[in-house]
Amino acid sequence: MISEVIIMIMSERKILAVDIGTQSLKASIIDENRKTLDRAKVAYAPVTRPGNCVEIDVSVLWNAFLKACTEINCSEISGIVFSTLCPSLLLMDGGGNALTPVILHLDRRSQKQADWIVKNIGIERFRSITGNPPIPGGISVTSMLWIKEQYGGKLPDGAVFGHVITWFMKKLAGKFLIEPSNASFTGLYETLNYSDWSNELLEKTGISRAHLPDIIDSAEIAGLVDKSVSAETGLPAGAKVIIGANDTACAAVGAGVNEPGMLLNTAGTVEILLMCSDKPIAGENHLIRTHAYRDRWLLMRTLGAGGASIEWFRTNFCRELSRDEFYLEYLAAVLSGMEKSPVQFRPYLSGDRQKLDNLTASFSNIALDSNREDMLFALISGNVNYLMGILDEWKNICDISDRILHVGGGAAGAYTEFKQKLMKEFKFEIIGETAETGAAVIGFKAMNSS
Repeated sequence: MISEVIIMIMSERKILAVDIGTQSLKASIIDENRKTLDRAKVAYAPVTRPGNCVEIDVSVLWNAFLKACTEINCSEISGIVFSTLCPSLLLMDGGGNALTPVILHLDRRSQKQADWIVKNIGIERFRSITGNPPIPGGISVTSMLWIKEQYGGKLPDGAVFGHVITWFMKKLAGKFLIEPSNASFTGLYETLNYSDWSNELLEKTGISRAHLPDIIDSAEIAGLVDKSVSAETGLPAGAKVIIGANDTACAAVGAGVNEPGMLLNTAGTVEILLMCSDKPIAGENHLIRTHAYRDRWLLMRTLGAGGASIEWFRTNFCRELSRDEFYLEYLAAVLSGMEKSPVQFRPYLSGDRQKLDNLTASFSNIALDSNREDMLFALISGNVNYLMGILDEWKNICDISDRILHVGGGAAGAYTEFKQKLMKEFKFEIIGETAETGAAVIGFKAMNSS
């Protein structure tokens, strides 16, 4: 009888899971049975500027968060937990005020700084510590060095670099914090050791530990919502603030991808194919970050402009179609009605997140009889073939699953069916959006351990 009462009380607890993405913020109230009780979504858009700059003001994200909080009933939540886009670098002063916009993962302004790292540290030495190459913007140390250069080589006293999660932790919990899955894409963290900031890389880059946030585990309570934050947000004072993880790690948690060889394909602005591993395996053709679970890593093949390339095509070549007409009717008709296209697409609209070369996209094999449908079919098939091309390499690393769990806003019927048609030896399974659910799982784990 007592155990039944305990289970009933625990099942009544609710958590606010916030997923901060590149183009929207989603917030869900979820109970311990993983049931979504209420949900809000607020859209926004990053800013693209000349010089390969892609950024967003953190106030846009905060206002989206406040709007989401007004649209759902947060009064009874026990905690709040985050899933965040990554990398998403900004510099803050000692009080947490943003000194720069958020430099997003699509940004490539820091090529010179990436070249400096290759010359002065060496790409293989850098990869042996971080697991990744110093991709401009895609690994945020290059953006840190760019910002430092704008300040004449010396950062303001008390200034702290962090990702969007760091800014939210300072705002809500009063501390500059980051967790391993986000730290993995800073280029200063010992990803392969699942450890700490690298003293060697700090010394060689000249970035002081004092200018970086503290690292805590994903399932760790950062603090409590105080009265002033409660008054501004509507969150209950005293609610626990859990840091959570990067959006990809949260999606993996929500999908149950936690054993070696399990595969997950997230389809959103950025499209990612990932494999869970119990070994920290770095490679030239994939990125690696820590999982939200200790002793687990996520190997990632990343297409920076996955969904973004389809949206680019829509806005430039299908302007007479509404968004719904394009995605619900036209795109589905093209993917289901065509078997192949003579046109080919080189899928580097936002470069190659696995390589340092500044690659660009292109269409080829175009003739007078080529049409818009040929171009769209080529774009999507080029994206999918590039993303899935890593599977043969991963087969040599471990026994991979024959199931690919398909998640994210782009995981829909026609697109999934198209992938299935190209990848017949695997079974694609649509399981919806799992980042918020995964964040909730992490959050309840933290609260249950406290």
